[in-house]
Amino acid sequence: MTPPNKHLLALINYIALVPLVYFIPQWIGPYLPEKQLVQVCIIVAIIVPIISYIVMPITMKCLTRKAEQ
Repeated sequence: MTPPNKHLLALINYIALVPLVYFIPQWIGPYLPEKQLVQVCIIVAIIVPIISYIVMPITMKCLTRKAEQ
């Protein structure tokens, strides 16, 4: 089995990150403290697990399943 194309994985990451980076700060911004560094740290702490534990495993499963066919 060949690993998925790294460029395709980068594109999928980009496509998944754009809405997360756009919407999550708007949704949780009102509940965060005023310090911008703290806001960024909290927002990144939400986005990174979504990408790492949800988006990429689903992507890898779909790409490996497609490669097996």
